[in-house]
Amino acid sequence: MMPSPGCHVLRNARGMRVMVNAVDASLAAWWAPDRYGRQADVLATLAAAPAPAASPVSWQCEAAGEATLALRLARDGLCVRLRYRLEEDGALRIDCEAVAIAPARLNLAAPSFNLHGGGGVDDHVLRLAADRYLPPAGASVAAEVAGSAFDFRQAAPLGARLAWPGVRVAGAQGFDHGFCLRGDGLLHEAARVADPASGRELRFFTTQPQLHLQSDARRFCLASQMLEVPAGAAARHTVVYRLGLQDIESFEIPKKVSML
Repeated sequence: MMPSPGCHVLRNARGMRVMVNAVDASLAAWWAPDRYGRQADVLATLAAAPAPAASPVSWQCEAAGEATLALRLARDGLCVRLRYRLEEDGALRIDCEAVAIAPARLNLAAPSFNLHGGGGVDDHVLRLAADRYLPPAGASVAAEVAGSAFDFRQAAPLGARLAWPGVRVAGAQGFDHGFCLRGDGLLHEAARVADPASGRELRFFTTQPQLHLQSDARRFCLASQMLEVPAGAAARHTVVYRLGLQDIESFEIPKKVSML
């Protein structure tokens, strides 16, 4: 894998490689083995990606190593530092620290995944530690997940849940919802996604109290909520994507998923 201009490749001893775009601080590729040792790029681009900002964001590289990268952004009274570290256990840790002169909001690029490396994600199995969810279109009142298609407290396939009535909203191809997590501000595991075909499993950790689930037929994205930066104070946030292999039989998948 040859890095593109402006990209840096992180590596670990397991043969995992993560390509980071040092221009916009996004992940460009993530090569990881399946249960048979076959490598594939498990990153994908959502079909309905957000429109780019009017003014381009350009990050500066402060330091780069075999498994680490530090980026810095300074503009409009906002200073942001990102530190990436790829661990030997397959965890990509991203630490963010931001300081602003005036109150600001920071929304970092979140990667989209297809753990099979291609094809669909209907059989990807999700477990999510959330008791409430937020419908799309900027809703501010959370609803209970109990008894709904959004109850992923027990693992369930994405495709089966998308078949439930009322899940898809106008123009949507899949999930596009926020979830209220059970965390207390410390780094905690919020979600797991497993692909039974490849055996790959993604574990998502965050310090934020909410995450956003977005998906279509071929990919999914787990993103932390927008970071609020108070005036004159530092705001910190950590997210970890840990990619490894999972024994799907121990993932507590229900044998039958009924519909509402």
